[in-house]
Amino acid sequence: CRLIFLNLWCKQRNVFLQMSSHLRRLRGQVDPVLTNLAVGYKNAEFIAEKIFPQVFTDKEGVQVPVFGKGSFVEYDTKRAVGAASNVITLDAPNYLPIVLEEHDLAAGVDYREQAESLFNEQAKATRRATKGVQLRQEIETAALLQAKSAYQSGHTKDLAATKKWSADNSDPLADIESARETVRAACGVRPGVLVVGASVLSQLKRNKALLASLSANDRKSLLTVEQLKNLLELDDIIVGQAVSSVATGKPTKDVWGKFASLIVRPDLVSDGNDEGEPAFGYTFRRRGMPVVDRYEEVGGKVEYARYTDIRKAAVVGSACGFLFENAVD
Repeated sequence: CRLIFLNLWCKQRNVFLQMSSHLRRLRGQVDPVLTNLAVGYKNAEFIAEKIFPQVFTDKEGVQVPVFGKGSFVEYDTKRAVGAASNVITLDAPNYLPIVLEEHDLAAGVDYREQAESLFNEQAKATRRATKGVQLRQEIETAALLQAKSAYQSGHTKDLAATKKWSADNSDPLADIESARETVRAACGVRPGVLVVGASVLSQLKRNKALLASLSANDRKSLLTVEQLKNLLELDDIIVGQAVSSVATGKPTKDVWGKFASLIVRPDLVSDGNDEGEPAFGYTFRRRGMPVVDRYEEVGGKVEYARYTDIRKAAVVGSACGFLFENAVD
């Protein structure tokens, strides 16, 4: 019996080792040089992680605490001499389950192309794969930010039903101030970041009410972003300029559309934010990501550079934002 068990154990071990070796081959060879190139490559037109700061996690499935309004409760704190302390019961947080998703793209380099090229074709392939995954992240983040369902009830306004900011008699300053007070009353924090697409910014620069708010000495035909920040009392205005196309040769369209979003965003931390801070949303990323690996196909004559990221953008504070739909024509 002992001999039979040993033989079975050896067979299972060999199968396991073969499977592990097979998986290692499938994953390819992680290239730290290309990975560093990819991590350092931040396309200037992409803004997703300026809006939703990254938070690193050790697991692909995480439970994010969503706290209630216990900190706003009015307690009786007065204590008489000799009396017991005033004891409160802390409210337990609810948890938002988030499951990260894997995103990857690979670009191939034929060995003959590499031999003839004056440039590093592997680096070029890495940048192309990186930009492809980052563009998908941009599209998903823009869609999430303009979804009414992502905001608390009463935290959206359709400007088509009132006055769009492209209209001569519109008042963006009043709209934004009203929205800011709505958010502050709901979450206790004043939102200081406005996210707009390039077409929305273009109309804000020309808005007559905002231009009239400037002194005669400062008045110009167009407002600058810095002037807009000062007039609207904002810490930052994030402008989405990315465009996308459904296929090669097809017309391009603006990723960020014609909406605007006023949000609470904590200061960005390079090595990852703390998800416990009040914020409209975060980008949750598995620790160690993204990575670039290389693998061969076509009989070893084509080597692929593959960019892989495991992440998920999620709204964790629906009360920490306000959406303006149809902000301009």
